[in-house]
Amino acid sequence: MVAAECDAQTADCCVVIRPNCSLSWQRTVAVYCGICVVSLTIALGFALLGFWLILPFAGLELIALAAAFYHCAVRTNSREVISIQGGTVAVMRGLHQPKESTQIQRAWASVELAEPRQRGYPARLLICSHGRKIEVGHCLNDTERRQLAVDLRRWIRLPSAPVQAA
Repeated sequence: MVAAECDAQTADCCVVIRPNCSLSWQRTVAVYCGICVVSLTIALGFALLGFWLILPFAGLELIALAAAFYHCAVRTNSREVISIQGGTVAVMRGLHQPKESTQIQRAWASVELAEPRQRGYPARLLICSHGRKIEVGHCLNDTERRQLAVDLRRWIRLPSAPVQAA
């Protein structure tokens, strides 16, 4: 998902890229608890029938599922922020605060949409300057990535100097 806010007067933009989040943390916990209830009910039923060995495996399965849900929930909170202000383009990545940040000069920045080498793979959206390439939009699909490339090209272009009336 891409959210952009641009100021037409100063030509500054702030673009926030984040993955689509289908479940909130509370809903994820509720789904996990529902799966636990069903799984443990079935495992206890088999344990009462004498198949007690099912209980440890059900427990391991639920621990693995909890780890997978947690990993997915953390990944959905990741953000990429592209800040275009004045003469710089800054790309920041992180969860709740920037973990890594890269700045390049706006005048030398270019946006490149690198087509995949093999069919079936997504294109890569790169912001390039002086041999450095910063990939952005990892969580976007190809349509969103192509639209963002068009928008970034337009936003990164430096505004032309105002024409003075004689």
